[in-house]
Amino acid sequence: MALVQSDARRFFCYLLLSNASLVLVGIELVTPIGLTGALCVWLSVGLSLTGFGLTLRSIESRIGRISLAEHHGLYQQMPEFAGFFLLTGLASIGFPGTIGFIAIELLVEGAVDVYPVIGSTVVIATALNSIAVLHAYFRIFTGRRPAAQHSLHARLPERISILLLTLLIVGGGLVPGPSIASRYHAAIELGRHREVNKVINSADLRQLQNDHP
Repeated sequence: MALVQSDARRFFCYLLLSNASLVLVGIELVTPIGLTGALCVWLSVGLSLTGFGLTLRSIESRIGRISLAEHHGLYQQMPEFAGFFLLTGLASIGFPGTIGFIAIELLVEGAVDVYPVIGSTVVIATALNSIAVLHAYFRIFTGRRPAAQHSLHARLPERISILLLTLLIVGGGLVPGPSIASRYHAAIELGRHREVNKVINSADLRQLQNDHP
């Protein structure tokens, strides 16, 4: 659905739904790696798509609603937004060197070990999302350059936001250890709670069977 949208807002909604649904895949897995991947995807998707959405909204504030049915050629007039658009979009699908890379790797590894078909589906969904992101980038920033009556470059507050989010996205990709470790410990605790709940439910079921043979 993200591939065939002609409106940027609808494209963003479908991209967000697609990436966020990958978290559910990892939550349903029973392995620590799968749960760790799901929690990391949750973090990376929230961070990268927040920046992605802010970029789209900043562009809309300058040119109005963005149509993906035509090329806008905005790269020369807003190079900062073009670079950040591509960075956040690729980070959401796990491009190497970004915060989403390790997250997608862990999720795919955990899914393939338990459900190979589901793991392959995750890879296909991620590939389609990457094609959708590049398609939107080319539609918005490449093509014939329009004549602008005023400057479309990023303002100082926008540049500061872009810089901070870029540091978080790239820094999380280059130094993933702390975030992975914290998510792994959380995944272990979730696994323990799940096992405890299974034991409690089994005990309750046996008690019910004894009370009502």
